[in-house]
Amino acid sequence: MSGTWREALWLLLGAAALIANWLCLFRAYAYSGIAIASVVYHVQPFVLLLLAAVLQGAPLPLARLPWLVLALVGVGLSSGLLEQAATGAAQGALQGMVLALLAASLYAVATLTTQQLSRIAPAQIAMLQMLAGALALLPGVWVLRGQAVFCPQAWGAVAVLGLVHTAWMYTLMYTAFQRLPAQAIAGLSFIYPVVALLVDVLWFGARPQLSQWLGMALILGALWAYRRSARSA
Repeated sequence: MSGTWREALWLLLGAAALIANWLCLFRAYAYSGIAIASVVYHVQPFVLLLLAAVLQGAPLPLARLPWLVLALVGVGLSSGLLEQAATGAAQGALQGMVLALLAASLYAVATLTTQQLSRIAPAQIAMLQMLAGALALLPGVWVLRGQAVFCPQAWGAVAVLGLVHTAWMYTLMYTAFQRLPAQAIAGLSFIYPVVALLVDVLWFGARPQLSQWLGMALILGALWAYRRSARSA
């Protein structure tokens, strides 16, 4: 009734890009492993800046790009890529790298389309994208329905994943996307690998290598310098 649904084309484009992004990324994990796929996927901030410059006329922050490159180096170190390369586990990963790069580009498209939905509430965007994702993935799920075993613990896990890590998380993220310029989103994207590694340490008891701690420090230092240079500009 409010007329916000006229932006449905942008919403559907964003939903399609987001669904394809996750499918490509998870397939990339299977081909090349999480470390390599994560590093390649984090060229996403650069793709976002480039698309914002081409499609929205946003200026490219050339003076601040070295900080993003340094953060990308930090992602490589924190992911354990050096250890994989030393053991030969990083071989034969070209297909996974291509899929991760495609996933990064699709995520950048989803981010920019969300910025066009200024009149649709973030909760509505998240709800409709989840609905589109459920319908798109239904055929694959239906084939595997006989293998599903649901107990109270499984239902609880599904509820938490759906309500907290999907609905609430995407509502918060889309609220930020509608308020922040592409340059700020690009810089903050590098927070993800730091949080992932910290969760591994605090929850799963992982023991990161020295290079991984160095990678986290590089990411945080680069983001601090990136944001400081943005405020100065």
